[in-house]
Amino acid sequence: LALSDNSDDDGSSTPEGLHRRRSSTFVTYEIRPPSKTQSVPSNKNIHSKGNLSPKSQQSCPECQRRENVLHNEHERLLHVYNENRKLNEQLRLATLTNHQYQEENSKLKQHLTKMNTHLKEYQVNYDLLKDKLTLEKINQPKQNIPTDPIKRLRHELQIYNEVIAAKQQKEQEQIDYYSFQSWTPKK
Repeated sequence: LALSDNSDDDGSSTPEGLHRRRSSTFVTYEIRPPSKTQSVPSNKNIHSKGNLSPKSQQSCPECQRRENVLHNEHERLLHVYNENRKLNEQLRLATLTNHQYQEENSKLKQHLTKMNTHLKEYQVNYDLLKDKLTLEKINQPKQNIPTDPIKRLRHELQIYNEVIAAKQQKEQEQIDYYSFQSWTPKK
């Protein structure tokens, strides 16, 4: 702590004289630059130096109390700073994880939409094939249906295999169409 004298004039009238001394109403503190090992400036760098008034010498216990309070606050702020840094890192990691989950969720929603579309098409095709098979059975003359149970089962199995083959061919055409759509560059 350095107190200046009451002189506002240093006796020079040159432009350099514009830098006058401060009056005794101002208090100047000398602050040393923090060392590289400290992350927050320490309050221990504020020392009483120079001419001390009798009043400041008498309040030495008060100064010590202030230094203790400043030291405790400094320690508390360091603790809060470290806690804040940890919480910020946790927030950053949680935000990144959340962003990844959102991207994966949107991809899954797109895939689900495609699968629902395919499922609806399969249901429509299945119903059409079922109706077609029913109509073929109704319209088929009774003479062509074998009376022997084994021949009749073979005939039904043959019709069933034909329906399955037609359905698989239709599905393969749709898969080829959609895979071509997904690999085609979008304009």
